[in-house]
Amino acid sequence: MDLSTPKGTKDFTVELEIIRKKIVSEIEDIFQKYGYEPITTPIVEYWDTLKGKYGEEAENKLIWRFKLPFSEREYALKYDNTVPLARYYAKYRPLLPFKRYTIDRVFRYDEPQKGRYREFWQADVDILGSPYPEADAEILKVFNEVFERLGFRDFRILINDRRIMDTIFSGFGIEYRSKVYRIIDKLDKVGLENVKRELLEFLDKDKVERIINLISLEDKEALEYISRFKGVEEYVEDIKTIIDLSGSNKIIYKPSLVRGLDYYTGMVFEVVYNGYPGSLGGGGRYDDLIEVFAGSKVPAVGGSVGINRVMDLGIDLGIFKVDKKTYTEIAVIYIGDTFRKAWNIANDLRKEGFKVYIDLMRSKFKKQIEYAISKDIRYLIIVGEEDLKENMVTFQDRYLKKREKVDLKDLINLLNKKISNRSG
Repeated sequence: MDLSTPKGTKDFTVELEIIRKKIVSEIEDIFQKYGYEPITTPIVEYWDTLKGKYGEEAENKLIWRFKLPFSEREYALKYDNTVPLARYYAKYRPLLPFKRYTIDRVFRYDEPQKGRYREFWQADVDILGSPYPEADAEILKVFNEVFERLGFRDFRILINDRRIMDTIFSGFGIEYRSKVYRIIDKLDKVGLENVKRELLEFLDKDKVERIINLISLEDKEALEYISRFKGVEEYVEDIKTIIDLSGSNKIIYKPSLVRGLDYYTGMVFEVVYNGYPGSLGGGGRYDDLIEVFAGSKVPAVGGSVGINRVMDLGIDLGIFKVDKKTYTEIAVIYIGDTFRKAWNIANDLRKEGFKVYIDLMRSKFKKQIEYAISKDIRYLIIVGEEDLKENMVTFQDRYLKKREKVDLKDLINLLNKKISNRSG
């Protein structure tokens, strides 16, 4: 029997799952702080729901599609959380503005490599109903706070606007424009000279030089350069408003940023980290997508945090420590014929909200201690026959290597002091 997981998927061990849940908890707390509400959509959608939303490459190569032998319908695993959100809105018509978040798994049949999986977690946050740059700014503000709280310091949030790019390249034609975008999008991977060489294969030298001049700049210099083009005035003002309202020097305007999904219509962004290949998150404005399902235009903006990538990078940087082996705070250890009393003590502590382990293997005292050490459980309550005669137990702090006799009636007060200040 092959015990490996399918290529591009992974098991989350106890240590990794504790880290993942901590990340999710922090992200969810920030989402809720800004007034976003949770929803969850199915992992499986009808293929017709996803079809025609992501572009040719994604739909021909990356979406997991399947047909069951006993069904005539074709199904697909969800590629992201945004198209299912559009379907959700069309079905339930929640009051606008609809601010929602979803933290769930998505699937892409990509070639696995560092930071890239076929099954991975995304934390999505979106605003439906507002066409204004302040909605875009709030999304970026949320993302900025997420990465700051998680402990990342050397990150940047790069932004651009598809409307600016489409206006500048309006004379290229849709086919050439898409080709230019795909090449520009590879700038950070292949470098400026390789981008230039690819563009020269189908564009004249003057056009290529203008493109290179554009994508070589960023932030204020880029905005000043962009402002020289006709027809972009409103979009440039939107970008300036977004940067101003976000209140963060981490948000940088970068003309070379061209996100790939076909449904983006305005501001787009990516979260990048110095030296890390690929983005840690991203998104943008997609004002036309909801209409495909709902029949009427509903402006929308949002983005997703790549939880797997955040975990991988955070572990590499030492931000997340792969050392916590359990949530358990206390192990109740019994000696001799004291299991029943120890059982009752454990349950009394659980009623008080403590996370408590008690051995269920009828193990000897030494084995119980060894197990508690292997799980790195800090506090031990040792229940012995002689101590019980005096209504006492032994409390042990493994980290401080201290033991003390405690009256049972004082045990909860002692633990409340210890557990609330674990650094002790």
